[in-house]
Amino acid sequence: MKAIRVHQKSESSDNLKFELTNLDTPEIKDGGCLIRIEASCINPSDVKALLGKMPNLVWPRTPGRDYAGTVIEGPSELIGKEVWGSGGDLGMSRDGAHAEFTIVDAAGVREKPANLSMTEAGSVGVAWTCAWLGMTRSNVTSGETVAVLGANGKVGEASIQIATAAGSRVIAVERSRDEYNGHATGPVDVVNLSKESDLRQAILDRTDGNGADIIMNTVGSPYFEAACYSLNKEGRQIILSTKQEECSINLKTFYRGNYHMVGVSNMDHHHILSGDLMEKMRSGFESGSYKPYPIKEQNVYTLENAGEAYGMVLKGECRDRIVINPQG
Repeated sequence: MKAIRVHQKSESSDNLKFELTNLDTPEIKDGGCLIRIEASCINPSDVKALLGKMPNLVWPRTPGRDYAGTVIEGPSELIGKEVWGSGGDLGMSRDGAHAEFTIVDAAGVREKPANLSMTEAGSVGVAWTCAWLGMTRSNVTSGETVAVLGANGKVGEASIQIATAAGSRVIAVERSRDEYNGHATGPVDVVNLSKESDLRQAILDRTDGNGADIIMNTVGSPYFEAACYSLNKEGRQIILSTKQEECSINLKTFYRGNYHMVGVSNMDHHHILSGDLMEKMRSGFESGSYKPYPIKEQNVYTLENAGEAYGMVLKGECRDRIVINPQG
């Protein structure tokens, strides 16, 4: 089979070290499934791992955390199933999906939503499990106000879909855009920070001075302090990324507001745990409450031109999903 292999850490984003090689198709052991990979999107964490910037890396390995494909070998009841998956272990501490085939534990295998194409299903995992963990740990409910910072990012869009489907009102915060471009099943009020530079005031103006019940902070430190002062009583701020590791907070404001800080990292969720999360969201996709990211034909790459695709994701040259089709 054809597969991308990384043998060592790349020292520079301008010279990523990997190779396309031919390997024996892996053999399953008890409890395993052989998946024929039809699609695997390239997440920022996939390419950061080429630079050695992710935890628990092994060398050599095949990258690729997200996948959609067909079960070729394994338990008889699973053979032929069209499946999807993701995990903090895939492409990191074990071989991932940037290959024609990969092996996962049968316990982590979940059928993909029937109405999603393979490329759509193979682009959901990492971003949606991050958003799902943040929204569910924060107990998002109908009638609440949720502010999403970085609304047009992939985790931001998933968060908005989950929040509006739950019946929450959403304030979508963008650095320079007037519109939210993703799907939603409820109203979305957009804050363009190039026109309203005071994030706190923008949120207070839209909540009768009360603040947001939940703030999904997909950016981290640049908005952290303002977000801390933009919460309603018993408000929750979700942190899943940051540019600066250390930030300060006024503890009196924190405890008097009965605030909660929710940290989210799906790297601790291996592909079995991630499969459980994706099973919980499957009905939302099948009902149409949730929509997958649109995949443009020009953003689907073969293994032979994976290097170009890796570079685009690493340098942030495209806001759309970039997908590897190993069978292409």
